[in-house]
Amino acid sequence: MSFQSPLGGKGIAPSNTSAAPRAFLLIFVAVVLGVVILWKGLDDDPQRASSDASSSSGQITQITDEQPADLPPLNVTEIATTTVLAVETTTTTSPPPLPTRPPSDVKVLVLNGSGVGGAAGAVTNLLKPHGYTTLSPANGNKDEKSWVYYKPEFSPDAKGVTDILGIMPDLLTSFPTNGLSVPEGSMERVDTADIIVFLGSDKEIYGS
Repeated sequence: MSFQSPLGGKGIAPSNTSAAPRAFLLIFVAVVLGVVILWKGLDDDPQRASSDASSSSGQITQITDEQPADLPPLNVTEIATTTVLAVETTTTTSPPPLPTRPPSDVKVLVLNGSGVGGAAGAVTNLLKPHGYTTLSPANGNKDEKSWVYYKPEFSPDAKGVTDILGIMPDLLTSFPTNGLSVPEGSMERVDTADIIVFLGSDKEIYGS
């Protein structure tokens, strides 16, 4: 049987007897391949799932084992803070006391301006046992205030005299620059004395 081409030529039509077996073979091969692939997929998945499950179980076990045991709560002790203030301290160093002379090198005169008879002699007698060179007591101009006068270089020795007499050191004062006003008969002894104990009418030194 021949096929007439619409273009007017002759063509050859495919044979139905040779095409059918070939198509059946292709379908059979495809089915077999599909079955093999499906079987492989079902066979591999359980093993992988089992392996993954075992691996996950091992990791969970390891994590559980590595977790630290329960620890007791920490007791946080409240720490009291103390503020320390830095206080600058100033140390005042007193100068060392001036050395005193031996009492025998110190001439002491007692002047009586208190108006109390015999007061100068009584004070002179108090100083003699301590070794001072005591001049004869004399009269001074009558005055109210008592003083212990001293030459500048005899300041520590005058302090020793006040200690013996038991009087306050605020009575100490240096010789006046213009000298002491005393009766003429006492002038020479005033010029000789290193320390003069003047007895005033306030009786700060004697007569109280």
